[in-house]
Amino acid sequence: DDRWPTWSESVDPNEKLLYMPFLEKQLEIMDGLGAVERPEDITDRLALATRRPKSGEGGKPAARVGSRVFAVADRFRRVRMTYFDGGKALQVFNSLWYPTFDRPDAPLLGVDLLRFGPKKFLCVVDAQPPGGRGDDGAVPHLTDRLDAIRAAPGREALRGEVSSRWYDDNRFFSKQMLYARFDEDGERGVEDVLLPAFGEYLEAYVASVDACAVDAGAADAARDRQADYDSFNAARDPAHGLFTSYFGAEWADDYVHDFLFALSEAGAEGT
Repeated sequence: DDRWPTWSESVDPNEKLLYMPFLEKQLEIMDGLGAVERPEDITDRLALATRRPKSGEGGKPAARVGSRVFAVADRFRRVRMTYFDGGKALQVFNSLWYPTFDRPDAPLLGVDLLRFGPKKFLCVVDAQPPGGRGDDGAVPHLTDRLDAIRAAPGREALRGEVSSRWYDDNRFFSKQMLYARFDEDGERGVEDVLLPAFGEYLEAYVASVDACAVDAGAADAARDRQADYDSFNAARDPAHGLFTSYFGAEWADDYVHDFLFALSEAGAEGT
């Protein structure tokens, strides 16, 4: 299998796989939960895409994007993970955790860690209520541990303001979001500040989901909320343009609707 975790270096040997330690930390936590990979939930075409470098001025460098899907019995029906390695031009780790439908109040977990070029960073980690937060910011799940992680001393850089340039509608974002731009010395901020908080946040998120009541009778309504969440994000995901520029519009459309947001309207047959 040519996908991670077998990747030991970037497509550009002079660059590091900046967010690979985050992917490895998540795999470690998921292994402790008994996660099982579900290769049937992604086609080979979408599981790995590669692009050879183009010569000439403005030509895009080599790139690859690898994705996998997992599930955790009785807790998470779907955990998708993607690493995009574009060498110096782009490094991305993206993941989304979907609780089982019988936990209607359980939040999703969104992870979006990006580096554009050598100095531009955008990092988001957020436990998101699938139905959106209330007008007062209230959410139905426990947030004490998530609040404490965000508020811890030395983590001021993780309490940034969400930019409308990237997210034009933030109805699903919570007050517990980790949001960082790391304008100066970004790699050190990613490695020394964000990575420890990321591990703590994942563990606190799992505990929050575990504390949510199980109600099989509410599963249909929970599925509808997750489908609305997927449709909302599929229509607005800024990654679509990025994927189009690297791998073409058809691949990007299928990737967004059939993998990233499989319950969106165009991918409603997904799981």
